[in-house]
Amino acid sequence: MSRCDAVVKEVDADMALIELSGRPHACGSCARVDGCGSGLLGLGTGPRRYWLKNSVVAHPGDVVSVMVTDGTLLRTSLVAYLLPALLAIAGAATGDALGGDAAALAGMFAGLVTGVLWLRYTELRTRAGNSFFSLQRETSTTHLYKDVS
Repeated sequence: MSRCDAVVKEVDADMALIELSGRPHACGSCARVDGCGSGLLGLGTGPRRYWLKNSVVAHPGDVVSVMVTDGTLLRTSLVAYLLPALLAIAGAATGDALGGDAAALAGMFAGLVTGVLWLRYTELRTRAGNSFFSLQRETSTTHLYKDVS
């Protein structure tokens, strides 16, 4: 399981608004002209907030752990990138077989749009079910680093 710490900002019924702290820039060269510019895009810089099911009955100000099952991020990334691409290729191949270049272009576009819409539907369903993340009470981390020798 992957774990990161978060602070509960608000509680509303059985939902908690948690805030994860922002990540620092990888190289610190954001102000340089020849830098990559990722800091200008705001990629991973500020705090991120999410509404999650408050399964641990946390209160505002509590520190909680946000857990993600191992492999979830990899599977999600593969589906998010591959599904629309594969559907676009399948749509283009089908369109080409049925009617040439114009039909291939239309089929590719239809496959791509179908993939993106399916991803959006899956995202909304996952968020409603809160099956992606889980909360746990933050416990003392001293036992994690205890010398067993």
